[in-house]
Amino acid sequence: MMERKNIDGTLTRLKQAKKTLMVEHAVLALKEYIVDGNLSPGTELPTESEMAKEIGVSKFSMREALRVLQVLGLIDISQGRHTRVASHSINPIISLLELTLRRSMVPDLMLIEARKSLEGGISRHAAMRADSSNIEAMRKTIEDMKTSCDDLETCVNKDLEFHNALVKASQNVVFEIMLAPLMELLREQRREQIKMRGINQVIEYHTMILQAIIEKDPEKAERSMDLHLLRAEEDLRKALQTGT
Repeated sequence: MMERKNIDGTLTRLKQAKKTLMVEHAVLALKEYIVDGNLSPGTELPTESEMAKEIGVSKFSMREALRVLQVLGLIDISQGRHTRVASHSINPIISLLELTLRRSMVPDLMLIEARKSLEGGISRHAAMRADSSNIEAMRKTIEDMKTSCDDLETCVNKDLEFHNALVKASQNVVFEIMLAPLMELLREQRREQIKMRGINQVIEYHTMILQAIIEKDPEKAERSMDLHLLRAEEDLRKALQTGT
């Protein structure tokens, strides 16, 4: 029986799969082995053949299960090396969510609605938890927009960077996972709105939000974000009505 000691000294072992849905069972068995077993990043896993035999699946099913786990960011597969437990990262999750949203062709107004529900709370938490590095990161995006106001692409990038810095300031990785896929989908929308309105309005609202965070005022931060997104929604509705 293949087993490995956990951090607390107890043993975790691979369990044999049932004879149906072999890939799914292999995925679940390996998830349990890695996550419930609390294996640390970099830990080498047994060979593909050993794991297939222990779980009771074919090598093909085992190979497919490993691909699934690689996409999920649980393992690293390198040519000529043992498969290892991957370092902790939310990037694979974000990529999957972004792809799902793109394939679903989510309307722009739905994206704004989602942001209104999320970012007000994010701003509230940021006002309570932001540290000096978070504040400096947000401040820098505003300064960069001011010095690059004639560079549309830079302004779009700095606009999105501000919101990414804001969610990091909330100190809640769940918010980060939820918001990150929306940001890239919003890139074209933000480009068109900045082209229509200019960057000064964005700078004004970002400055209001940042000031509330500096003052550690959750209500003011949430209210400022609500106003920012309400104006963005109004601009979007106007653009949709005129067909621009």
